[in-house]
Amino acid sequence: MKKTKIISGLMAMAMTVMSLGISASAADSVAVKIGTDTVEAAGEAFSVDVELGSVPSTGLSSIDFAINYDSSVLKISDVKLGTVGDTGAKSQEGDLGDTLFNWYDNGKQIVIIWATGLTDSKYWVKSDGVFVTLSGTVKDGVAAGTVSKLEGAGADRNIYPNSTTKASSYLSAVGESGTTDYTASFTAGSVEVKAKTTTEPAEADWGNVNCTGAVDVSDAVMLARFNAEDNTVKITAQGKINADVTHDGALDGNDLIKILKYIAGFNIDLSK
Repeated sequence: MKKTKIISGLMAMAMTVMSLGISASAADSVAVKIGTDTVEAAGEAFSVDVELGSVPSTGLSSIDFAINYDSSVLKISDVKLGTVGDTGAKSQEGDLGDTLFNWYDNGKQIVIIWATGLTDSKYWVKSDGVFVTLSGTVKDGVAAGTVSKLEGAGADRNIYPNSTTKASSYLSAVGESGTTDYTASFTAGSVEVKAKTTTEPAEADWGNVNCTGAVDVSDAVMLARFNAEDNTVKITAQGKINADVTHDGALDGNDLIKILKYIAGFNIDLSK
Protein backbone atom coordinates (compact mmCIF):
# COMPACT_ATOMS: atom_id res chain seq x y z
CA MET A 1 0.00 0.00 0.00
CA LYS A 2 2.80 2.38 0.90
CA LYS A 3 4.63 1.74 -2.38
CA THR A 4 1.39 2.36 -4.27
CA LYS A 5 1.04 5.75 -2.61
CA ILE A 6 4.64 6.59 -3.49
CA ILE A 7 4.12 5.67 -7.12
CA SER A 8 0.90 7.72 -7.18
CA GLY A 9 2.72 10.74 -5.80
CA LEU A 10 5.52 10.49 -8.33
CA MET A 11 3.03 10.01 -11.15
CA ALA A 12 1.16 13.13 -10.05
CA MET A 13 4.38 15.09 -10.14
CA ALA A 14 5.31 13.68 -13.55
CA MET A 15 1.88 14.51 -14.98
CA THR A 16 2.28 18.09 -13.81
CA VAL A 17 5.55 18.39 -15.69
CA MET A 18 4.00 16.89 -18.83
CA SER A 19 0.91 19.07 -18.72
CA LEU A 20 2.97 22.22 -18.39
CA GLY A 21 5.21 21.16 -21.25
CA ILE A 22 8.35 22.41 -19.58
CA SER A 23 11.96 21.36 -19.74
CA ALA A 24 14.48 20.71 -17.02
CA SER A 25 17.65 22.61 -16.25
CA ALA A 26 20.46 21.82 -13.85
CA ALA A 27 21.21 23.94 -10.79
CA ASP A 28 23.27 23.87 -7.61
CA SER A 29 23.24 21.11 -5.03
CA VAL A 30 21.14 20.85 -1.89
CA ALA A 31 22.90 19.68 1.26
CA VAL A 32 21.44 16.57 2.89
CA LYS A 33 23.04 16.03 6.28
CA ILE A 34 22.33 12.75 8.08
CA GLY A 35 22.80 13.00 11.83
CA THR A 36 24.29 10.68 14.42
CA ASP A 37 23.19 8.99 17.62
CA THR A 38 24.88 6.85 20.26
CA VAL A 39 23.17 4.17 22.33
CA GLU A 40 24.44 2.57 25.49
CA ALA A 41 23.95 -1.01 24.34
CA ALA A 42 22.39 -3.31 21.75
CA GLY A 43 18.58 -3.44 21.87
CA GLU A 44 18.22 0.27 22.63
CA ALA A 45 16.34 2.87 20.58
CA PHE A 46 17.96 5.54 18.45
CA SER A 47 16.79 8.66 16.64
CA VAL A 48 18.59 10.46 13.80
CA ASP A 49 17.58 13.73 12.14
CA VAL A 50 18.12 14.29 8.43
CA GLU A 51 18.53 17.98 7.66
CA LEU A 52 18.34 19.94 4.43
CA GLY A 53 20.67 22.85 3.81
CA SER A 54 21.18 25.37 1.00
CA VAL A 55 17.54 24.93 -0.02
CA PRO A 56 16.91 27.31 -2.95
CA SER A 57 14.73 30.32 -2.19
CA THR A 58 12.36 29.27 -4.95
CA GLY A 59 11.79 26.01 -3.08
CA LEU A 60 11.60 22.31 -3.94
CA SER A 61 8.46 20.61 -5.18
CA SER A 62 9.93 17.10 -5.11
CA ILE A 63 12.53 15.36 -3.00
CA ASP A 64 13.50 11.75 -3.67
CA PHE A 65 16.53 10.04 -2.13
CA ALA A 66 17.50 7.04 -0.06
CA ILE A 67 19.61 6.27 3.00
CA ASN A 68 21.72 3.14 2.88
CA TYR A 69 21.91 1.23 6.16
CA ASP A 70 22.96 -2.16 7.52
CA SER A 71 19.83 -4.15 8.31
CA SER A 72 21.88 -6.69 10.27
CA VAL A 73 22.67 -3.93 12.79
CA LEU A 74 19.71 -1.55 12.69
CA LYS A 75 15.96 -1.92 12.55
CA ILE A 76 14.30 1.22 11.16
CA SER A 77 10.78 1.42 12.56
CA ASP A 78 9.61 4.87 11.47
CA VAL A 79 10.46 7.93 9.41
CA LYS A 80 8.61 11.07 10.44
CA LEU A 81 8.34 14.24 8.39
CA GLY A 82 10.07 17.21 10.00
CA THR A 83 9.10 20.85 10.19
CA VAL A 84 10.51 21.91 6.81
CA GLY A 85 8.28 19.38 5.03
CA ASP A 86 5.11 20.60 6.72
CA THR A 87 4.26 23.16 4.05
CA GLY A 88 0.46 22.91 3.98
CA ALA A 89 0.56 21.07 0.66
CA LYS A 90 -1.18 17.99 2.04
CA SER A 91 -4.44 19.82 2.69
CA GLN A 92 -4.33 21.33 -0.80
CA GLU A 93 -3.68 18.06 -2.62
CA GLY A 94 -7.18 16.67 -2.13
CA ASP A 95 -7.29 12.92 -2.81
CA LEU A 96 -3.54 12.90 -3.36
CA GLY A 97 -2.80 14.38 0.06
CA ASP A 98 -1.78 11.03 1.51
CA THR A 99 0.78 10.54 -1.26
CA LEU A 100 2.66 13.77 -0.51
CA PHE A 101 5.16 12.09 1.82
CA ASN A 102 6.01 8.41 2.08
CA TRP A 103 8.91 6.11 2.79
CA TYR A 104 9.68 2.44 2.47
CA ASP A 105 12.40 0.00 3.40
CA ASN A 106 13.79 -2.17 0.60
CA GLY A 107 15.94 -4.19 2.99
CA LYS A 108 19.15 -2.25 2.55
CA GLN A 109 18.03 1.35 2.27
CA ILE A 110 15.25 3.64 3.38
CA VAL A 111 13.68 5.36 0.38
CA ILE A 112 12.16 8.77 1.14
CA ILE A 113 9.86 10.68 -1.20
CA TRP A 114 8.17 14.05 -0.79
CA ALA A 115 6.42 15.21 -3.96
CA THR A 116 3.66 17.67 -4.68
CA GLY A 117 1.92 18.34 -7.96
CA LEU A 118 1.06 21.87 -6.83
CA THR A 119 2.74 24.56 -8.94
CA ASP A 120 2.18 27.27 -6.33
CA SER A 121 5.62 27.48 -4.69
CA LYS A 122 4.24 28.63 -1.34
CA TYR A 123 3.46 24.94 -0.73
CA TRP A 124 6.98 23.79 -1.57
CA VAL A 125 9.88 23.00 0.75
CA LYS A 126 11.70 26.31 1.16
CA SER A 127 13.54 26.18 4.46
CA ASP A 128 16.73 24.65 5.81
CA GLY A 129 16.24 22.36 8.79
CA VAL A 130 15.02 18.92 9.81
CA PHE A 131 13.35 17.23 6.85
CA VAL A 132 12.79 13.79 8.38
CA THR A 133 13.69 11.88 11.54
CA LEU A 134 14.60 8.20 11.42
CA SER A 135 13.89 6.12 14.51
CA GLY A 136 14.44 2.49 15.36
CA THR A 137 16.49 0.14 17.49
CA VAL A 138 19.91 -1.44 17.44
CA LYS A 139 19.42 -5.17 17.05
CA ASP A 140 20.18 -7.55 19.90
CA GLY A 141 23.65 -9.04 19.83
CA VAL A 142 25.36 -6.12 18.13
CA ALA A 143 28.83 -5.73 19.64
CA ALA A 144 29.77 -2.77 21.80
CA GLY A 145 31.79 -0.24 19.84
CA THR A 146 29.96 -0.92 16.56
CA VAL A 147 29.46 2.15 14.37
CA SER A 148 26.80 1.60 11.71
CA LYS A 149 26.90 4.11 8.86
CA LEU A 150 23.90 5.89 7.36
CA GLU A 151 24.77 7.06 3.85
CA GLY A 152 22.72 9.07 1.38
CA ALA A 153 22.21 7.66 -2.11
CA GLY A 154 19.81 7.32 -4.99
CA ALA A 155 16.98 4.85 -4.52
CA ASP A 156 17.77 1.33 -5.71
CA ARG A 157 15.04 1.13 -8.29
CA ASN A 158 14.67 1.67 -12.01
CA ILE A 159 13.84 5.14 -13.27
CA TYR A 160 10.60 3.68 -14.65
CA PRO A 161 9.18 0.15 -15.10
CA ASN A 162 11.21 -2.03 -17.49
CA SER A 163 14.01 0.54 -17.60
CA THR A 164 17.59 -0.62 -17.10
CA THR A 165 18.62 2.78 -15.74
CA LYS A 166 18.74 3.18 -11.98
CA ALA A 167 17.22 6.17 -10.23
CA SER A 168 19.42 8.84 -8.70
CA SER A 169 18.81 11.23 -5.83
CA TYR A 170 16.30 13.70 -7.20
CA LEU A 171 15.39 17.15 -5.96
CA SER A 172 13.56 19.55 -8.20
CA ALA A 173 11.35 22.58 -8.55
CA VAL A 174 8.52 22.22 -11.07
CA GLY A 175 6.91 25.55 -11.94
CA GLU A 176 5.11 27.21 -14.82
CA SER A 177 8.38 28.61 -16.14
CA GLY A 178 10.26 25.35 -16.14
CA THR A 179 11.81 22.59 -14.10
CA THR A 180 15.04 23.04 -12.18
CA ASP A 181 16.83 19.93 -10.96
CA TYR A 182 19.22 19.93 -8.03
CA THR A 183 21.82 17.39 -7.03
CA ALA A 184 22.05 16.17 -3.45
CA SER A 185 25.28 16.71 -1.53
CA PHE A 186 25.20 14.07 1.20
CA THR A 187 26.90 14.08 4.58
CA ALA A 188 26.84 10.59 6.07
CA GLY A 189 25.64 9.88 9.59
CA SER A 190 25.77 6.89 11.90
CA VAL A 191 24.41 5.04 14.89
CA GLU A 192 27.04 3.95 17.39
CA VAL A 193 26.86 1.40 20.17
CA LYS A 194 28.96 2.78 23.00
CA ALA A 195 32.16 0.85 23.60
CA LYS A 196 32.59 -0.85 26.93
CA THR A 197 35.00 0.92 29.21
CA THR A 198 36.82 -1.32 31.61
CA THR A 199 39.20 0.06 34.17
CA GLU A 200 41.54 -2.65 35.27
CA PRO A 201 42.80 -2.16 38.82
CA ALA A 202 46.43 -1.18 38.92
CA GLU A 203 48.77 -3.85 40.26
CA ALA A 204 49.50 -2.95 43.86
CA ASP A 205 52.91 -2.82 45.49
CA TRP A 206 51.48 -3.29 48.95
CA GLY A 207 52.75 -0.90 51.62
CA ASN A 208 54.82 1.17 49.16
CA VAL A 209 52.94 4.40 49.86
CA ASN A 210 55.54 6.76 48.40
CA CYS A 211 56.18 4.51 45.38
CA THR A 212 59.95 4.38 45.91
CA GLY A 213 60.14 0.65 45.35
CA ALA A 214 60.66 -0.37 48.98
CA VAL A 215 58.46 -0.49 52.07
CA ASP A 216 60.09 1.33 54.97
CA VAL A 217 59.49 3.90 57.70
CA SER A 218 59.09 6.71 55.16
CA ASP A 219 55.96 5.01 53.84
CA ALA A 220 54.48 4.80 57.34
CA VAL A 221 55.34 8.45 58.04
CA MET A 222 53.75 9.56 54.79
CA LEU A 223 50.55 7.64 55.47
CA ALA A 224 50.39 8.91 59.05
CA ARG A 225 50.68 12.53 57.90
CA PHE A 226 48.09 11.93 55.19
CA ASN A 227 45.65 10.44 57.71
CA ALA A 228 46.28 13.44 59.96
CA GLU A 229 45.15 15.64 57.04
CA ASP A 230 48.52 17.24 56.49
CA ASN A 231 47.80 19.22 53.30
CA THR A 232 51.46 19.22 52.33
CA VAL A 233 51.38 15.45 51.81
CA LYS A 234 50.35 14.30 48.35
CA ILE A 235 49.91 10.60 47.75
CA THR A 236 49.58 9.54 44.13
CA ALA A 237 46.72 7.39 42.87
CA GLN A 238 49.07 4.42 42.71
CA GLY A 239 50.36 5.20 46.20
CA LYS A 240 46.80 5.14 47.57
CA ILE A 241 46.25 1.72 46.01
CA ASN A 242 49.50 0.49 47.59
CA ALA A 243 48.57 1.95 50.99
CA ASP A 244 45.24 0.13 51.31
CA VAL A 245 46.77 -2.96 52.88
CA THR A 246 43.54 -3.79 54.75
CA HIS A 247 41.77 -3.96 51.36
CA ASP A 248 38.64 -2.14 52.54
CA GLY A 249 38.78 0.82 50.15
CA ALA A 250 39.74 3.30 52.89
CA LEU A 251 43.05 4.72 54.11
CA ASP A 252 43.11 4.94 57.88
CA GLY A 253 44.93 3.94 61.06
CA ASN A 254 44.37 0.26 60.43
CA ASP A 255 46.47 0.45 57.25
CA LEU A 256 49.17 2.38 59.12
CA ILE A 257 49.34 -0.19 61.94
CA LYS A 258 49.61 -3.08 59.49
CA ILE A 259 52.41 -1.40 57.57
CA LEU A 260 54.30 -0.62 60.83
CA LYS A 261 54.01 -4.26 61.93
CA TYR A 262 55.37 -5.35 58.56
CA ILE A 263 58.32 -2.95 58.87
CA ALA A 264 58.95 -4.21 62.43
CA GLY A 265 59.35 -7.74 61.14
CA PHE A 266 56.03 -9.27 62.06
CA ASN A 267 55.04 -12.19 59.86
CA ILE A 268 52.42 -10.22 57.92
CA ASP A 269 51.36 -10.57 54.30
CA LEU A 270 50.32 -7.09 53.15
CA SER A 271 48.56 -8.53 50.09
CA LYS A 272 45.95 -10.27 52.25
